[in-house]
Amino acid sequence: MQTEEKNLSHTESLAIIRNMITVAKNNFTDNGFHFLLWGVLVILASLGQYFLAVVIQTEHNDLPWLAMPIVGAPIAFIYEWRKGKHEKVKTHFDRIFTYLWMAVGITLFLVIFLSVKNQMSPIPFILTIVGLGAFVSGNILNFKSLIFGAIVFWVAAILAGFAAPLNQLLINAVATFIGYIIPGILLWRSYKTQVNV
Repeated sequence: MQTEEKNLSHTESLAIIRNMITVAKNNFTDNGFHFLLWGVLVILASLGQYFLAVVIQTEHNDLPWLAMPIVGAPIAFIYEWRKGKHEKVKTHFDRIFTYLWMAVGITLFLVIFLSVKNQMSPIPFILTIVGLGAFVSGNILNFKSLIFGAIVFWVAAILAGFAAPLNQLLINAVATFIGYIIPGILLWRSYKTQVNV
């Protein structure tokens, strides 16, 4: 039995590639784990610092921020390691998503370091950068609540720019709840619905 090879035209080749990209994009989902994890930790750090500064009135009120990566990084790493063991294929969109948040993380680290070094509050800058990450993620995932969350982060960045440093912590907590926690819960529900189908 002889198989015939069919030469595809340029248009047919492009149509197949476009179709494969569309299928891969539609199959790419996020379960919201990282949005929930880092959202909870950011809210706890913001409110923790506010409590230590206003109620306890200690000079070392930034301790919750120092504790945040110590708690969050191992949890995130273990989660990704376990997830990697179960994933068969890593798509192009998985890699884009990973690189996006890696770039956001590096940028956040530099912004926080430079802001603290120059005795400036990093919160308005953090909110701006996180808004960028949420906006791009929302568009990659085609998830409107993350796009709305990005807008909330950007508006909060403007408000924080005019607020006293302690009030910036409260703005940060509220923006993170709306921009991370709510979309994270919705992504989790959506993911569970898809898995159980």
